[in-house]
Amino acid sequence: MEKVLKKVKQMKAVQKANMITGPYDVMAIAQADDISEISNVLMEEIRNIDGVKETVTNVFIS
Repeated sequence: MEKVLKKVKQMKAVQKANMITGPYDVMAIAQADDISEISNVLMEEIRNIDGVKETVTNVFIS
């Protein structure tokens, strides 16, 4: 989990990431100009980290 967290924190789009308790191990907040950028971060970067089994995405629109 710590290796995953370290790699997630290094990503350009990720503003903040921490280990958490509950059904998930890591929570990350990412910022992008549009949803396609977030999708790219998820599909191409985070999901390809060794140790990541699944992701859940919640979009905050401001």
